[in-house]
Amino acid sequence: MDFRQLESFVTIAKIKNFSQAAEKLFLTQPALSNHISKLENELGITLFERNNKRTELTPAGKVFFISAQAMLNQRESAILDLNDYQGKIEGMLEIGTSSVPGQYLLPDILKHFNVRYPCVVYNIHYLNSKQVIASILSGEMDFGIVGVNPNNSLLTSEIIAEDILVVIAPNKPPFNVMESISAEELLRYRLLSRQEGSGTRQVFENALNQHFNEKVKLKTVAYIDNNEMIYICVKKGLGISVISSLAVADKASVGQLKILPISNLQIKRSFYFVYPKSRTLSPLVKCFKEFVFENKL
Repeated sequence: MDFRQLESFVTIAKIKNFSQAAEKLFLTQPALSNHISKLENELGITLFERNNKRTELTPAGKVFFISAQAMLNQRESAILDLNDYQGKIEGMLEIGTSSVPGQYLLPDILKHFNVRYPCVVYNIHYLNSKQVIASILSGEMDFGIVGVNPNNSLLTSEIIAEDILVVIAPNKPPFNVMESISAEELLRYRLLSRQEGSGTRQVFENALNQHFNEKVKLKTVAYIDNNEMIYICVKKGLGISVISSLAVADKASVGQLKILPISNLQIKRSFYFVYPKSRTLSPLVKCFKEFVFENKL
């Protein structure tokens, strides 16, 4: 057993595809398959169940996956300690993030982290909160930043920032003379909503249902998974939307949007750094996590 075999195994387990894993590792597919065959022969187990669409871990493969990651992390830790001693930390940092923290929190974090560790390269996976959480649970990602608490016993979630949801409306009658909007008034207007899986949507709908003590019926006219498109549709008068205050902080001065607090319902939410309880963080991820919490917003 060597580290090349372990790297091949872990990469396939995360990507669930031999050809894509070979491409990522800069190997030919026969060379990658040879690594796995040798590893399976040495361990005396079958690691993967293969079909035409996806490659899944066998039950034995799932058990070995945790040990393989730990061994690779120990090697990385040794290298990182030596690099740190020599004043150099480097590597590829895979980051899963949902839309709002990805657009409005992560860029500033990366800018300052890059100043301290200029040799680190970032691979950003831009998904909704539900998809990020699913990727962490499946082992495809080591951690993520999301806008909703996963409330999952297999995950650790730690708050890194706070947010408030507000209403955006076109800056024309009747909204241009309004200073706020009530939860009851919200139900009368056409709504532009984020797609299912969005942390913003989940927090908003939960807060509204709790306020009325029942599941309310919204006049949703469109489901949109892009904040910029939501802004444009609101400006055009298609409807109003509930959105992160961070996402509209630079939009008020434009004049085409009216930003309204919800007068009788303050919807607060948090952004979370999420990672598996059962897997030790790699040294680079641990270094990034410590930096994030040292510089919490």
